[in-house]
Amino acid sequence: MNNQKTEQIKKTIENVDKALINSLASLLSSEVKAKIYIYLRKYGESTVDEIAHGTGIYPSTVREIILEMYEEGLVNRKKLEKEGLGKRPYLYSAIPPSEVVKKLSKSLQKKLNDVFMLDKKLKKKEIKIPFLPVKIIIDDSNKEH
Repeated sequence: MNNQKTEQIKKTIENVDKALINSLASLLSSEVKAKIYIYLRKYGESTVDEIAHGTGIYPSTVREIILEMYEEGLVNRKKLEKEGLGKRPYLYSAIPPSEVVKKLSKSLQKKLNDVFMLDKKLKKKEIKIPFLPVKIIIDDSNKEH
């Protein structure tokens, strides 16, 4: 077995803390998304086949979910540079965790404000925009660069 093949076999997320996967799965609404995101953060740019191999998720499922993640802005993609004929697959990479938190906090803030304002909305009272009783502030001044 060549070194590249051996290295690919080692690239799995089996040793990742299950609590971390569960936390991320609840935030991203899918365990599959969580596993793909963690794999990409750990190993960087990868093709669908590499992600499938490393996560144990069927390639067709990875293709479907990675497209959703791309559309949601959770992953970036670029065409693999290669010589010769044939299709060039995409290389995917995950956005930084701080950016995921910012995206999720905006969505959560909107939902919390909708709940907070429920009685006013039901009574059809005028709500002055941009009145936001719930505001989520992310302090990423301590993030690693």
